[in-house]
Amino acid sequence: MEEKKNNAVEKVENIVNDLNSESNSSKDTANTTNKQKTQYHTQTDFSGEKNFNKSHNTQPKYDQRKKQRAKRIEQKRLAKQKKLEEKQSAIVEKERISAEKRLELARIKARKRAEQEKARATALRDKNRRKAQILARREQLREQKEKHKQENRRSRKGMGGWITAVVVLGLATLALSSALTFTFLMPQKADISLEASYGRSFYDAIEQVDNMDLNLSKILASADNQARQQYLVDLAINSELCENDLQELPLKDENKFYTTKIVNQIGDYAKYLNKKLINFEELTYEDMQNLTALYKANLTIKQAFEDMANSMGNDFTFASLDGGGKGNAIINRFNELQNLSVEYPELIYDGPFSDGQTNKQFKAIKGSEIDKLGAEEVFKKVFADRNLEKVTVLGSNSITLQTFNLVGKTDNGDIYAEVSKIGGKLIMFDIAGSCKEVNYQQDYAIDCAKEFLQKLEISGMKAVWTNLANNVYTINFAYSQNDIIIYPDMIKVRVCAETGKVIGMEATSYYANHTQRSLVAPSYSKGQASQKLANNILIESVRLVVCPIGLNQEKLCYEFYGEINGESYYIYLDANTLKQVEMFKVVEGSEGLLLM
Repeated sequence: MEEKKNNAVEKVENIVNDLNSESNSSKDTANTTNKQKTQYHTQTDFSGEKNFNKSHNTQPKYDQRKKQRAKRIEQKRLAKQKKLEEKQSAIVEKERISAEKRLELARIKARKRAEQEKARATALRDKNRRKAQILARREQLREQKEKHKQENRRSRKGMGGWITAVVVLGLATLALSSALTFTFLMPQKADISLEASYGRSFYDAIEQVDNMDLNLSKILASADNQARQQYLVDLAINSELCENDLQELPLKDENKFYTTKIVNQIGDYAKYLNKKLINFEELTYEDMQNLTALYKANLTIKQAFEDMANSMGNDFTFASLDGGGKGNAIINRFNELQNLSVEYPELIYDGPFSDGQTNKQFKAIKGSEIDKLGAEEVFKKVFADRNLEKVTVLGSNSITLQTFNLVGKTDNGDIYAEVSKIGGKLIMFDIAGSCKEVNYQQDYAIDCAKEFLQKLEISGMKAVWTNLANNVYTINFAYSQNDIIIYPDMIKVRVCAETGKVIGMEATSYYANHTQRSLVAPSYSKGQASQKLANNILIESVRLVVCPIGLNQEKLCYEFYGEINGESYYIYLDANTLKQVEMFKVVEGSEGLLLM
């Protein structure tokens, strides 16, 4: 019994001891926590900062700041690298744009070169035809002079010595030309046939300048209007032949620009004066003063050509003119001729080479002035359906109208265009490329052209002439006012017969002349006008039109279309005087139907 009691007491004591042990453990834990809190408050009070277990918390913060610093350095490095890459990309893009521009300019030059070659070929054909006419005319004049000489030999003995002197002078000139030609035809390193062609053009130009000098002097010395007319006609022919010869020379346009300008102006002014004499008008004092100035200018060209011929050595080649270098004596002489532009007064008259045409007012060009960005917007709006890839302003033009020159790249070819600086009007455009076949007929092409003009907000236009050549329709539109065709307000539109799309337009004449006109009733009826025509003409149509007379005048005319012996003609009679104003013959050539 006592043993059981002791065992029970022992169990109770063990339980008490266990409880005391747990109590002491809790006290130790509490004491430890209080000690840490005391240490924390002590450190806070001592340093003035929160400092958690320095040995464990400081190291992670240091590592974190180190990582942040490394991250910032990496970000700066990446930003610098990105900036460098952007700069390199800009350089590459700039070079690409420059290369594209050079390529575009090369294409433009190639296209212009092809057009020039085509024009030269056409001019050569015309030149040969005119030469044949001149030779026939000279032979006729020679026969007439010989007959006249025989009839008047006895009565005009004093004339014989003068004719002999002219003949001797002519033979001397011929001998000089032969000697020069022989010198020129000596074998050279360049192609002899090409050199011969250049040589013929050069010496033919000299001959025509001599003829121009002769005819100008005769006009100035004559008081007979009938004789003056013949001299003026010959002068105009000489001018055209000389201009063709100059174009055949391997000279850059800037080298021969002023010489060609003066030669063209002489011939154009001769045509202008001849029309005055045909209309029974007298040449005025101002007309004679202008002729005198042109005579002096032509004399300067004549002397310059003689100096060129005399300066050519045995080793000279005309092919050397192609370089356009300043060291070439012939090119230098041509460049000196530009001084002629300031040595004689401006010629203001009704003709295409009049100095007054450069300041011509464009009646249909109105509005505010646009910049390059504005020109690009006009271009993109007009050709929005052509899948434009890029539009570039190549430069500007200010010869007759101030315009921006633009090119747009598409997957079907480049589009070249001119947009006016005033008003932002599309003056012309052309798409490079060719049409291979005819898939669309004429009526469809005309409808496409009309739709394109409506897009440009040009209305009231009527198709007056259509020609198909090289698978391209060329359609001439003229403005119609009260059912009267206004020919000065004309636009030419080209439509590809293969694709049925408009590939070209030229509207300079329209924007220069278009305006509402005050049209009055004609003085004569259609029936009265038809009586002035030849009896053998079969009239098919007649209508009222306004015809341009020169570049500054207009006349109300009856337009008659008819046939004579199977050949078609357009005849224009003044509706108020019944005088013939113009006549065209429809001729079929390599470029389709043409009006000649």
